[in-house]
Amino acid sequence: MPDKPFAGLTIEKIQRSDLEQLEKLFASAFGDEVDIEQVRRRIHRARQFYFILQPLSQFSAWVKNHFNVYVAKIAGRVIGFIQVSYLNPTQLHIDYIAFSKQYRGQGLGKWVLNKLLTDVADAKQYDVVLEVRVDNRAYHFYRRLGFKQATKILHYELTLGPEKAKLPQGEQLTGFREVKGRDRAKLYRLYLESVPAALRHVIKRTYGEFNPGMIVRHLDWAKNHLMRKRKKDYIIEREGKIVAWLTVTSYLKIRNHVISLILHPAFESLRPSMILKAISLITGNYHHGTISTTVYNDDPAKQLVLEQLGFKRELSYFLMFRPAAANRQYTDGTEQVSQLRPISRQHLMKHK
Repeated sequence: MPDKPFAGLTIEKIQRSDLEQLEKLFASAFGDEVDIEQVRRRIHRARQFYFILQPLSQFSAWVKNHFNVYVAKIAGRVIGFIQVSYLNPTQLHIDYIAFSKQYRGQGLGKWVLNKLLTDVADAKQYDVVLEVRVDNRAYHFYRRLGFKQATKILHYELTLGPEKAKLPQGEQLTGFREVKGRDRAKLYRLYLESVPAALRHVIKRTYGEFNPGMIVRHLDWAKNHLMRKRKKDYIIEREGKIVAWLTVTSYLKIRNHVISLILHPAFESLRPSMILKAISLITGNYHHGTISTTVYNDDPAKQLVLEQLGFKRELSYFLMFRPAAANRQYTDGTEQVSQLRPISRQHLMKHK
């Protein structure tokens, strides 16, 4: 690890007193990429309930990940930060990394990332996952650090107006209903049967995520209440098997609605009707705002469905993956993926 690029540079876990500086730095770095108002609200809530939320971080992954922010400081001033989250016990996700304009291009980002990858990821045998915009020059930087492109993620949006758009009628969705507690095991099976194995290894969702404990469920309810967030899950069940899973999440304060959809490959024909159903559920309660969703670029038909329904592609990201050190081999000095670790039975039963 090379010496620090700046004298007096420190990296430390974020404190409540750093949150105001973090908000300004985040807005300047990601203002054209994320909903800044939503981020500001989250930081405001973190500052407001800091001494309540911090102790709860040992019970809730959502709370814990909000405190996994490390700030780079010179003379007590925040000049950069990196936020990470833990997807599961073997995977680390880099959420955001940014530095003040005057410190960019001077090796600071490389030094901080190398420190994270060496001292944390490699030391603890974590895979590392991140997303980077397709037009971001950092893509080549991540490649040099050992990240490989797993797939491309496409972000689509549909703007709601005072008048409801005239949309086509979808087919009748036989077996459509809200999710119940007894469905959790079947949802996990749908996930295993629907998401390609290569991507399941990149982001390892495990059973525990689908069937959280009571404390986690209560904390999730409290989080949604604080954030004025409404979340509903729906499924289609055919002959005792769940073949489609729709999640509609509404952020009321900023009028943003997010659609997530998982379909069994044999029932891909349901996609247009499921998207139409989601739009109907949203517009039945809200008349303004934006509906957003993402798809992988594995099948052009998915994109065509969204475009035919009026969605516009706004952003595209590469999903990048760096396997744990034990799963990498070196050939002629180049880091390559040898094989992805299989998910053990114990690991599957512990997490979703």
